[in-house]
Amino acid sequence: MLARLVALAPCILALTACGARTGLVDDGAEPTCGGPNTEICDGLDNDCDGAIDEDIAPVRCGDGACQAEVRCEDGRMPGCTPRPPQPEACNLIDDDCDGQVDEGFGFGPLGEAIALRTSEGSSGDCSSCRWAWGTALGRSGDGVLAVWNLGLSGGAEQANLFGRRLDLHGAPVGPIELLSPDFVLQQSPMAALEPLPRPGLPLDVTLRIGSQDTPGILFLSPKGGIALAVPTPASGPSLVPRTVWSGERFVSAWQEQDRLRVAVLDADGVLEREVDLGAPHRPAAITLGVYPGRVGVLMTRFSEPDTREQWLAVLDPRGEVLMPLQPIDVAYATWQDLVGTAEGWLHVRPNAWDEPSTLQRLTADGAPLEAPRPFPDGRHLDDAGLQHGFFPRPEQHEALLVWQDAKGGDASLELLDDHGNPLRGWRGPLPDQGGAFASQHVLFLDQRVLVIWHTIAPDDQPNPVWVREFGCVP
Repeated sequence: MLARLVALAPCILALTACGARTGLVDDGAEPTCGGPNTEICDGLDNDCDGAIDEDIAPVRCGDGACQAEVRCEDGRMPGCTPRPPQPEACNLIDDDCDGQVDEGFGFGPLGEAIALRTSEGSSGDCSSCRWAWGTALGRSGDGVLAVWNLGLSGGAEQANLFGRRLDLHGAPVGPIELLSPDFVLQQSPMAALEPLPRPGLPLDVTLRIGSQDTPGILFLSPKGGIALAVPTPASGPSLVPRTVWSGERFVSAWQEQDRLRVAVLDADGVLEREVDLGAPHRPAAITLGVYPGRVGVLMTRFSEPDTREQWLAVLDPRGEVLMPLQPIDVAYATWQDLVGTAEGWLHVRPNAWDEPSTLQRLTADGAPLEAPRPFPDGRHLDDAGLQHGFFPRPEQHEALLVWQDAKGGDASLELLDDHGNPLRGWRGPLPDQGGAFASQHVLFLDQRVLVIWHTIAPDDQPNPVWVREFGCVP
């Protein structure tokens, strides 16, 4: 008998030890802290850290603007009731909680216009030295960088490139800064496709090198800095696209001794090669268009006897010739736009002062798909390229047209389809009770867009720079 008890002793000891480790308690008593426990909403210190009901996730219910949230209070989790739906508004919120955002609304402002610059800064005593020109926007870290240049006093080499840092809604988060010791005669938006070049958003600029006015590229870095690339060989009037970014290369076009030439530059703006597209007689004006897969070089010329013609060449994104320069059946124009679409191009012609601007659909090689037609409202776009700009959105098969009639009036923003037909838009007064809506540039941010512009001041008066946020852009 004694031997049997000795044999069972280890089991008895093991069971005793196991019972000690379970920490069994009487019903209704506080739990022991023999090991970690998950905190729950019950008014007790379940994890034995001296705090009660801490770090308990809230309970959420409802969708969109109807979402509600409740938290643990006094040892209990209240019931969750969604907020009631509200009428839908253009504010990037699903107000009526139906799973759609801003449905049924057109393109409209989300806030008032913000003055970024009024009278600050001057680059000399000339009449234009207080004028801000060449407004543009680019991403900068977690925000936005707005830039502009001031007029110069003759050939004085004064720093004149200024900017201001904004949040993602266009509100200033810092003072006006002098961004570079360089001076820039003119800058304007460049037609550029995604992906953008490594240095950042490119702008088409005119630099003063010695006594020469030379085209170049200004990069707005995503990190907030700026850099001037080596000058481009392109020439011609500013505000007309003379250099574009295809998503792979920069392509510039210019006239040289009655020949049409093209330069291909890498992502840093360094020249790779030049291409001679031919020797048309007396080139008059050149403009470029870009769309995924192609770059269009549109050239007007005078032929004998005193006949005006349009010629087109098409290149691939790396600058290789897809279609050599050849005449196309498109009405002559000098200040003109070539807007890329899925089927080809939209040719936009400003026309004479008393005639409405027209648009015409073309194939990728320039063949007309229709006769020129005026815009439905009979608008007249500025023939100097100062008061309108096209900003293509190839993935959405749309283009944003930002414009003001050449004779003045309200500011307008309009999303067009591939045929140039209006999809949705907004028209309204300028914040300064009139004036010009000039040198516009836009920055797309998800379903929003920031628009920057400046007015035109008389004589030696400073001109304001404005930015405004718009929404309801699917």
